[in-house]
Amino acid sequence: MRNLLPLVLLAGLVPGCVSKSKYLAKEREADDLRGQLTAAQQARARMEQQLRELEEQNAQLKQRIEGLSGDIGQAEQDKRSLTESLAQMKKTLEDLKRAQAAAEKRAQAFRELVAKFKSMVDAGKLAVEIRNGLMLVKLPDNILFDPGKTNIKKEGQAALAEVTKILSGVEGRKFQVAGHTDNKPLAKGSKFKSNWELSTARALTVVELMIKNGMDPRRLSAAGYADVLPVASNDTEEGRKQNRRIEIVLVPNIEDLPPMEDTKAQS
Repeated sequence: MRNLLPLVLLAGLVPGCVSKSKYLAKEREADDLRGQLTAAQQARARMEQQLRELEEQNAQLKQRIEGLSGDIGQAEQDKRSLTESLAQMKKTLEDLKRAQAAAEKRAQAFRELVAKFKSMVDAGKLAVEIRNGLMLVKLPDNILFDPGKTNIKKEGQAALAEVTKILSGVEGRKFQVAGHTDNKPLAKGSKFKSNWELSTARALTVVELMIKNGMDPRRLSAAGYADVLPVASNDTEEGRKQNRRIEIVLVPNIEDLPPMEDTKAQS
């Protein structure tokens, strides 16, 4: 019996030791799991923080992209505007160059015309002028006509013969002969009812004489303006004398006129 007692006590102690070791193992396992859980939670928190930062960066990038898109759109619009402005400036420059060339051409033609008529200008038989953009040869009526008459005087016939010879040599031009009077009513008994009829009849007489002297009739036209286009005051005799005149106007060629686009823009 004495020999069996220690064995019984030993047998009772062994199961207790085994349960404690399992418990301790489970404790360690639980601690490990709690550590892993804590690490996982911390990792999740870090990932969530990183996700928020990435979302914030994404929002900022999106905002920058939208801003850049707006800048690009504005830049493209500015580029189109600059391109249009440049094209308009080029067109304006070309128009100015053409206008300058046309003006120089007209100025040269005027100088040449003045040179051709120099002797007659110096003699006081006529004047060469530019008025309202038109070149014209002005002859006072006292050289051509007696008051209220349409028959051209000998002195006027000689002057017109010389004028016709010079103008016939001006190539590529047509001419309008325009009659002008002062504002005084016609004398009683005149065969003309008004200054309109008188000015027109005088212009026609000049046209007929120019044709007779060799001018191509296809290059001529006649007009009467009565007293509506004075070049001086009709309040004085000197002014009325200046207003009584025949003008031979050089009709502008098509290249002298402004482009159709300019006329449309002004209408």
